[in-house]
Amino acid sequence: MNVLSPFKVEGATRNDWFVNASLAVTGIVLVHLPFMAAIILLADAVSAREAVITGVFGVGVFSAITLRRHYPGLFFLVSTCLIILQVVLLPFPTVSWLVVPVAVYDVARWLPYQKARIYLVVALAIAFIEPVRWMTASVFGNSDLRTVVILVGVSAAGVVSTAYSIGRRRYDVEAARTRQLQAERDAADLQIAEQAANQRTLETQIRTNIARELHDIVAHSISVMVVQAEGGLAQLNRSPNLAELALGTISETGREALQEMRRIVRTLRSDSDGTDDIASAPGLADIPSLAEKANATLTVSGTPHGSTPIIEMTLYRVVQEALTNSIKHAGPEGDPHVAVVWHSKHVTVTVTNKVTDSPRVGDHRGTGLIGMAERVQALDGTLTVGPSETGGFRVCAQIPLQTSPREAS
Repeated sequence: MNVLSPFKVEGATRNDWFVNASLAVTGIVLVHLPFMAAIILLADAVSAREAVITGVFGVGVFSAITLRRHYPGLFFLVSTCLIILQVVLLPFPTVSWLVVPVAVYDVARWLPYQKARIYLVVALAIAFIEPVRWMTASVFGNSDLRTVVILVGVSAAGVVSTAYSIGRRRYDVEAARTRQLQAERDAADLQIAEQAANQRTLETQIRTNIARELHDIVAHSISVMVVQAEGGLAQLNRSPNLAELALGTISETGREALQEMRRIVRTLRSDSDGTDDIASAPGLADIPSLAEKANATLTVSGTPHGSTPIIEMTLYRVVQEALTNSIKHAGPEGDPHVAVVWHSKHVTVTVTNKVTDSPRVGDHRGTGLIGMAERVQALDGTLTVGPSETGGFRVCAQIPLQTSPREAS
């Protein structure tokens, strides 16, 4: 493990090394060297030992500026330690103290609050003690100059506090900006997750619709074809004409089932919204042939009005599923009846048969009945399923219309 890693902060670049090294050289050339020249000129008052200590330690303090961006904590420790040694070994002030506010600003700018606060306490102590130490030796007994010493110490501490406040402000602004960016990223991630969830919901709904369509087509067609095949087989020898009619019904039903399945496949392959496929789906005009194939009677009351392709397709699917259940559970003796009644604000379709042997139909748990209920409820309609008054089974769907007869005219 690198011994410097605890002091390193994130975000520093190679360019920062060059900038801070240039700043260190500038401080040495423009600040420290002129100060050393003044020390040399005062050779009578300053010993050679003190001049060497001032020169070496001063270069060390200013050179530490190179570390300020990558290792601000280490920069603070190196510079303050050298300054403390100067305070102990030298009886006069040095310009190295000017680095203390810079070091305080850096730790406040880049380090967390708790660490920066510790560094601030150390810097305040140095800022106050340093001028006091250098001035008290000769002026502590003078009350007038004692006040000056205290004012200098307080001023130095104020400079350090100001540097810390500026650095801390920059740190807080940067932290707030980071939190804002993180919040924006989290919001974007949440939006992406919501879009993915909505997409999954849409795909599930599409699969449900496809499964419902396939159930309506396949279940009804196969049921009709089985019943017609059994009837045709029974009449094959006794009445060839009826057998031929049954085979024709089987063939026509199979072709219609294939056409319906092609429509569903075309919808899956298309990029459209499916409006054209809904418009081409079976509707009211196809109910008579549907009833005929199932050997059901059909009555229509009222004048059709206010319907849409989706309403007509829903009515067709309700009749188709109800007749399919009648064929499966009641057989040829079911004698199904289909009644379509047009009211002023809604249309009602009712399918009844005489007998049933399936308790699942009566308790409304069949897959086809569930799909039928979902279709009707999607149009704000109601579906009633259960035993009829005559002892058979009854399916009744009521769907609101778009316009009343007066509005339509």
